[in-house]
Amino acid sequence: MVVKMDSIYDFISLFALFANIYIIYSLDPVLIFGSTTCLFFHDFIKELTSDWYAPIFKRPDGATNCSLFNSGGLVDHKSGFPSGHVTSISFLMNMLLLRNKEVSWNKIVLYNVPIFIMGYARIMKGCHNFIQVIAGYLLGYGVANLFHHYAKDIKGGLERLYSYFVTKK
Repeated sequence: MVVKMDSIYDFISLFALFANIYIIYSLDPVLIFGSTTCLFFHDFIKELTSDWYAPIFKRPDGATNCSLFNSGGLVDHKSGFPSGHVTSISFLMNMLLLRNKEVSWNKIVLYNVPIFIMGYARIMKGCHNFIQVIAGYLLGYGVANLFHHYAKDIKGGLERLYSYFVTKK
């Protein structure tokens, strides 16, 4: 698969791919399950809203090459709610922020800059409107908060599952 790069906004959009690669190679179960949950709900909501109120849910007219690899042709007839690129960046950056021991306003702003840049790039590329970008942010933020809150339970459950299968042999 070839990644199309026609503008700086395509380059910025590519960072969602890098975020997902980082999450997979981190082998962090909370990040992996959280990212998978974001992807699931992102796809589910897009399918659910495909025929809803067009000014909010439909991609802007003329939206092209809006997939993870900036390919796929014309997609202005499809739902763009919520933005998947913003969802993945929002999830990762908010998880990193929540894991930071010392949270201050400066760090909150710093960790949200990549999310803002991604949202701006998706709007300028013509793939999403403002509401779709905000929805992507909220989805990523919500899943990050949920998985951060239950991180110990997730890790404990995986350890119990692993020990169950290891002792079965």
